[in-house]
Amino acid sequence: MKVPFFDLRVNNKNFKKKFLKRAEKIFTTGKILLGPEVEELELKIAQFVKKKKSLGVSSGSSAIYLALKGSGIQKGDEVITSPLSWIISANAILSCGAVPVFVDVQDDYNISTDKIENAITKKTKAILPVHFFGKPCKMDIINKIAKKNKLIIVEDAAQGFGSLYQNRPMGYYSRAVSFSMNAMKNLSALGEAGAVATDNISIYNKIKQFRYAGTFSDPKKIITNKCSRPELNHKIDTLQAAFLLEKLKYIEEFNHHRFKIAKFYNNSLSEYVICPDIFENKKGFRHALYSYCIRINAKKRNKLMNYLNDNNIQTKIYHKPLISNTDAYKSFSRSKLVNANKMVHEILSLPCNEKITYNQADYVVSKIKRFFNYVY
Repeated sequence: MKVPFFDLRVNNKNFKKKFLKRAEKIFTTGKILLGPEVEELELKIAQFVKKKKSLGVSSGSSAIYLALKGSGIQKGDEVITSPLSWIISANAILSCGAVPVFVDVQDDYNISTDKIENAITKKTKAILPVHFFGKPCKMDIINKIAKKNKLIIVEDAAQGFGSLYQNRPMGYYSRAVSFSMNAMKNLSALGEAGAVATDNISIYNKIKQFRYAGTFSDPKKIITNKCSRPELNHKIDTLQAAFLLEKLKYIEEFNHHRFKIAKFYNNSLSEYVICPDIFENKKGFRHALYSYCIRINAKKRNKLMNYLNDNNIQTKIYHKPLISNTDAYKSFSRSKLVNANKMVHEILSLPCNEKITYNQADYVVSKIKRFFNYVY
């Protein structure tokens, strides 16, 4: 049996039919950029995450960058964030001219709320929490720290679409929240896409201008170079917006399936590995489960990964090395980041998405049990 980590094929006949119908309509109208589907998607995303406004953009990378820039992050500012994330979290900060300040993580993989205040200086402007694997950060505590120190919160929820913390969607506590919607995410396009959501109309208007190369869009195309905020192009394709509209109808169903697979893993593997806390014992908490991540001894981790691969089970390590250990960011490290450095050598993500079947999940469990009982 083969168990891919992701299966990006469109093999569902119902989805394929709907996607082709959406595409045919766009081919006929010719509105391939910022067509009516974009505005419809923006409205529905804003409603889903309970924000006043949202903007579709070309990628999750553009989303986090524009959320930061639209919130006023600029040259010389310091932004506190996690080193355990994809490199774009820090790249977006640096692209604004700001400086990333890395704070160690807690055992739940998210930024340590106990260590944020020690990293604050006179130059600190914002906190960028990363909801790693789709597990919400402790946003109420981060919000208290931000208010006390007069800081902005901008959320990197690239992996957290559908998460809830204290019964509130990602973005409740922040000035702006960014989402990735590429082909691997819970709400997935058939390529690259992203979105920013905010309640701040001023930020919304800035980002709307930024995504169009900093120009004022003219429907008549008479004026094309009126630019007061120089920027690159971050527009979302109408086609991706149309695909996302179809996927959004099923996001709750998809996330529920992920949860059932994760629950099965937890019940089956807890005596062998450290399983993620997908319940958190709190009312109103929901883990988006972008990735189901286990932890084991570093030496065993690599052997297990190779063993599963030999048995046609794909796994993944998110994200190695730590951002702070890459050549581009070594000079930004101010502390040892003990927990993050330990975790990156112990974590291993198992296949867990809306396409994984129970037979495949059972096969994964059987091979992991065999590894610990007979192989290692």
